[in-house]
Amino acid sequence: MRTRTKISVILAASAVAAFGMAGPTSASTELESTIAAQAQKAGLDKSELAELQRQIDKQMAKTPGGKQIGVNQVAWRGGKAVMTFPLPGEKKARAVDEPLGALGTPNCSYLWTCLYEHSNFDGRRLTWSDCNFENLANWGFNDKTTSWHNNQSRGTQTHVYNWTGSYWALLWSSTAPSSSSNVGSANNDKADGIRVC
Repeated sequence: MRTRTKISVILAASAVAAFGMAGPTSASTELESTIAAQAQKAGLDKSELAELQRQIDKQMAKTPGGKQIGVNQVAWRGGKAVMTFPLPGEKKARAVDEPLGALGTPNCSYLWTCLYEHSNFDGRRLTWSDCNFENLANWGFNDKTTSWHNNQSRGTQTHVYNWTGSYWALLWSSTAPSSSSNVGSANNDKADGIRVC
């Protein structure tokens, strides 16, 4: 029991050091506690935790307005857009509480649309639940999509666009439920905008 408590304290301290937080607030203490618990559950060591935090800090600097909600997740607009980073040693992005799942299979939650950075649903995952048009540059994800999963309610459509410099050109449309493990060379890393439902 004491060993587990000691590990939790060490991980919480590591999280504070990674954040560079000076004084604890209620929100920061809660986040630190969440991160420490998730890091412990995922089996992350101090250097893995620090590297993951570096990636999250870099993402949040690129895309202001985000809020870190876990050891490997950032949310915007009250959780209607979420970016998940792969845990150290894993290719596919997933929240700590999500099952690992088979490689090459999509893992977008029901009622969401997901874009993935690499083929076979690997790399960072950007998820949406909003019904509107979004410029992917606002999330630092323009020209980054290689696979996708539309897991919205049956029949709901998602349209993905490329900005040509003068207009938004449609790259592909999808009707839920559907997915693609690779958008193909003609569309790879060209997605700049998305219209969900």
